[in-house]
Amino acid sequence: MYSISPYLFRSYNKNIMGPKGNHYSPLNNIAGYDLFELLKDFFKKNRDYHDKSDSKQVYRFENLFFDDEQRFISIWFSVGVYGIKTDIIDIKTGKVDFEKAQENAEIIKYFMYFFIPKNFDEAIVLTSNYRSSGVKTLFYSLFSKYFNSMTNQSLQMNPLSYDKAFNSWLDARTTEIRCVKFEGCKDITDQLTLLGHEEQELVIKPKKNKSLGRLRDFIGKGDKLKVIEVLAENSGVIKSVVELGGKKRTFRIGKKATNVMCEIELDDDVEIVGGVPVFESMQKWCIRISKEYAQHMYPGLSIG
Repeated sequence: MYSISPYLFRSYNKNIMGPKGNHYSPLNNIAGYDLFELLKDFFKKNRDYHDKSDSKQVYRFENLFFDDEQRFISIWFSVGVYGIKTDIIDIKTGKVDFEKAQENAEIIKYFMYFFIPKNFDEAIVLTSNYRSSGVKTLFYSLFSKYFNSMTNQSLQMNPLSYDKAFNSWLDARTTEIRCVKFEGCKDITDQLTLLGHEEQELVIKPKKNKSLGRLRDFIGKGDKLKVIEVLAENSGVIKSVVELGGKKRTFRIGKKATNVMCEIELDDDVEIVGGVPVFESMQKWCIRISKEYAQHMYPGLSIG
């Protein structure tokens, strides 16, 4: 249900030439501003709910956590949508518990993590998704305007490409293939629906002490990718569970995944309460993820 998507922050200035021969500013010196401090200031100014009427959204930032020494930030980005009247029902009884008015908004909390090291022109941003729906577009539209007004530079927030990290995961052994919203075998599916199961999931596992192959086998060309494409015709999402050094990661694969790294499913050790990840548990997990990226992105940088 929850996953994260990794992005890069960069500040583009056509009038400068950086040490790598590009036009990106060191993120702790953007026209005299530090991106870390700009983010802190922006979040503090938006602790109360604001109404983005053009998209019928309300938002605010909560649980602001700033680590000035390690230069990382963790927050809840609380977002709700209004504009339609609906009934809120008790799924056990089918009775209406609450009538949601047109002016009411259901608030969903999205975790966001930022790591902005000094003297580098790329920062790591991890944003959580709920049921594959995220807040990157909303966040970027809000913060980029503030950023530009302060620095007169353009902020870029692009997907963090696969080769920036997790290359080792390409050779990790695949222990499961999950076909979410599987619609094969219609007669059986119809019977399961009568039991109250609205969504089916097909899980494919190898024989004991075996694997289904490497992650890279399901990304490039080959017979295994063809099998995934066949399964995808009857599934909403195809996921590959891989294991490496005692750690597991779950990635989206197949044509419906715009980027194999666009969504990383939460590990089992992330604590969930009431269907929502616990802030501190989510923070620890994102720190681990960012460290794996940092090994490839920031050579020689020591991270605590």
